[in-house]
Amino acid sequence: MTGNQLSSEAGQPRNSSSLVELRRLTAEQQQLLTWMAQQEAGVSLAEIAAQTRKSEEEVSRLLAELRQQDLIFNVGSDRYRASSPTQGDSLADSYASGSFSDNLLQSLSPSKPLAVILNSTGKDVVTSGGTFELAVTVTNRGSQSAVVHIFIDDLSILLRQWCQSSQEYLALSPDQSGEVVFRFQIPVEVLPGTFHYLLVVDAPQHYPEYPPARYSQQLEILPPSLDIVKASDPTFVIQPPTSSAKPAVLQPSSVLQLQVLVYNRSDRVDRFRLTCTDLPESWFTITYPQETQGLGLVLEAESLGLNPGDQSQILLLITPPSDALAANYIPTVRLYSENNPDLNLLDLVYFQVLPIYLLQPALRPIISRIREQSGLLEVQLVNSGNTERELLLRVNDLDGGESCTYRLEPNEVKIAPKETARAKLTVQPTRWWRRPLWGGGRVLNFQVELEDRQQVPLPSSLLPGYVTWAARPWWQLLPLVLAGLGTLALLVWLIWWLFFRPPVSPKILEFYVEDSRYSAANGDVAQVGWQIQFPNRIRSLRITGQAPDGRAISGPLVYDFSQSLPPALKPFCTLEQVLLTCRNVRTDARQAGEYIFELTLIPKRGRGQTLETRKTDRIAIDPVPLPQVVEFKPTQAAYLEAKNTPANQSARGNTQASPAITNPSDIRLNWVVTRPQDLQALQLVGRTPDGAIARPPQRFNFAQGIPKELQEFCEIGNVLVCQNLGTGVRQAGDYIFELIAIPKDESAKAPEPTKTHPIKIQPRPAQILNFRINNQDARPKYLIPMEQGQPPLALVVSWNVEGGGSTAVQLLPSPGSVPLQGAVAFPLSQQPESQTITLQVSNGVGQPITRSVTIETFDPTPTDPAATAAAAVAAAAANARQNAEAMQEQSGASSPSTPPSTSPSPPSSTSSPSPTPEPSIPSLNSPAPSTSDRLSPSELPPQFD
Repeated sequence: MTGNQLSSEAGQPRNSSSLVELRRLTAEQQQLLTWMAQQEAGVSLAEIAAQTRKSEEEVSRLLAELRQQDLIFNVGSDRYRASSPTQGDSLADSYASGSFSDNLLQSLSPSKPLAVILNSTGKDVVTSGGTFELAVTVTNRGSQSAVVHIFIDDLSILLRQWCQSSQEYLALSPDQSGEVVFRFQIPVEVLPGTFHYLLVVDAPQHYPEYPPARYSQQLEILPPSLDIVKASDPTFVIQPPTSSAKPAVLQPSSVLQLQVLVYNRSDRVDRFRLTCTDLPESWFTITYPQETQGLGLVLEAESLGLNPGDQSQILLLITPPSDALAANYIPTVRLYSENNPDLNLLDLVYFQVLPIYLLQPALRPIISRIREQSGLLEVQLVNSGNTERELLLRVNDLDGGESCTYRLEPNEVKIAPKETARAKLTVQPTRWWRRPLWGGGRVLNFQVELEDRQQVPLPSSLLPGYVTWAARPWWQLLPLVLAGLGTLALLVWLIWWLFFRPPVSPKILEFYVEDSRYSAANGDVAQVGWQIQFPNRIRSLRITGQAPDGRAISGPLVYDFSQSLPPALKPFCTLEQVLLTCRNVRTDARQAGEYIFELTLIPKRGRGQTLETRKTDRIAIDPVPLPQVVEFKPTQAAYLEAKNTPANQSARGNTQASPAITNPSDIRLNWVVTRPQDLQALQLVGRTPDGAIARPPQRFNFAQGIPKELQEFCEIGNVLVCQNLGTGVRQAGDYIFELIAIPKDESAKAPEPTKTHPIKIQPRPAQILNFRINNQDARPKYLIPMEQGQPPLALVVSWNVEGGGSTAVQLLPSPGSVPLQGAVAFPLSQQPESQTITLQVSNGVGQPITRSVTIETFDPTPTDPAATAAAAVAAAAANARQNAEAMQEQSGASSPSTPPSTSPSPPSSTSSPSPTPEPSIPSLNSPAPSTSDRLSPSELPPQFD
């Protein structure tokens, strides 16, 4: 194979410690390990004895068992500490890093609510430029929903840059699973290396009592699989070639000899050095060709020098040590060029270390003589080979039958190479009557059978053993003495029962109400039932009904049992031997309310007889239903304001009207009331949204049937239905109506009012029907000549506006607010000037409507045209300023490019000015100059002096 830039697929596996199955420890051992794991400074023998409340001898035996399983170790000479090394870490490393306590507590936590499954084995490999995905599946096995926090901790700076998101959350219901994926994007330019990080799964909000689950992970970055090789780059070949399909096979301590042929294809002298990564330095030896200097002087070379176009070889010896694990190894061989130090020349070597199977089993007794405790033995398995062994352990009884119970902990063992595993065997005899009463005891024989899961041969598959069942102690005759005393006590009790026992007392077994709710409207009566034992000892029964506060509101009802069963109870009771059962016994509770019934049993006179009482649960007798407004709404959601005619102008401000008003513009209501036979009156109120009274309260009395004012709108059947009832509310605005159903029962609780949703009366749109000057439709502009010496001329301005009650009309600049229809006289000045008359209409909603007319007067016979024109211009400008100031005071400034308009406040809704009588209308012809050969001042061209 030519030496190119290749990626290594795997590296050397690290030595790993054995993973002890902590779940198989006893509860006592788990509690001790958990307590010791929380003591960072270690504990002494005396402290453990005080914590466990055992003697130091028992504690020493317990510590010896844990030490044999590598679960504790010594800290100093007289202190101990718990350990739980993880896969891939030695005990010293775990202790130095402080991770063993967390791992131990995590392993000993019982019934964890969160189950975690990873798609990673803990050691993952990815090439530069590739993508690695870590999938985490979490199952909530707890009894409550939980939010699970999954995050990656202890990230290096590079890993933090490569991971798109280092933390995720899952919301899981009980028995629900969810998955999150952490994605690492590896850049192409990253150098090979190994990175460690920690995956943490925790639910601190919902499972705070459980420690977080921590998983140590490793990510190895390998070089890219293919790079471009220049024709002048050096190259090398390894002989003999190896591959993943045909690796070289080695025994531990044997030698794999490889020749590395190096070709210098450049045009320069170069020097090369060979390294073998992924293998410890003690595993391989590199030998370069010897170089001669001077007169036959031979020196040991540390590199290989080649001239351009030359080739040579380097000897690579791989020697796995005797303790090398049986596995497939793929180390990377790299050749460094002195001229091109950045050039990566890589190749892979595939070799396999053959397994060595060497297992030494032994059965060692700890407690071989059984007295009160169980027998205890230890199965010790020493793996001296270089492969991991998986064994199944079974116990066979050699005495026949099932004389003993055998418990192996654990019964499945995994043994790492060069490690020792131990299993505890507990022997407990089952047939206690077969224990010897005296002598040296009974020997119980058994054997432990070993089975390899991979069917690897074992040196010995059977380990014989035995325990001795010691004879009974002399004090075990005590049960016989106790049995005699028990027989005597039983005889005494029988004599007391037959001759001296007091008579039995009657007892209330059950007392209950037949139904939990009754109705006064149906005439229901509360009924009770009971069950009494030994009724022949009853003298009388008393039933009392009480209110929740303890007041007596029913009964008492007394039944006399002195003769026999009372006649009043015979239809309801049955007597069976010593049991009296009564059902559906009527009480005198008829009124509405809540009741608690009490049964008092008075026994016949005798020794030890006492009163007995029993109460029922609280029951209710519902009162007669009250009238209720089930529907209350207007005929329509919005109304349009009525036209402001003289008829309704006189009614403005009168918000309370008779229901007989048929004006369609007022608000009309519909309602439905249940149980009209129990209805005393209805009260109707109208309000504004802020709570103010818009329609005073009106009461309709139903004591004699439908009142006169509602007969036209209402009908009575099973319910009271009223439709299209006028309220007389016409003014624009928002209103809310309330209806209260007042029942005939004065003791009933005051009913709550039923309200409508907000009802809107929209303002009617305003419209200018006509606007006239001297009984003619107004034009935008008038030119009127004013002759000197003539009486002043007056114009008659008339208008007609259509609108509602909220419509406001203003005539500007004077007189201001006017009625919807009218006329006013407008006198003209003798001096030439220009005036604007504006009619403005507004309904309070939207933009106002305006109509404007400009009146301009001039002198048709001026003495000096230029002077007259200048005077007219000055007068018009002064008049325009006055008009503008007046209009600003009333409705704000107007744009000089448009006729002035104002937006005055609408007149009050309660009053409106009366239409003024129209003045006499003089005729107004089209204005024209006085002579045909002269122009008016507004028509003259500019004059210059």
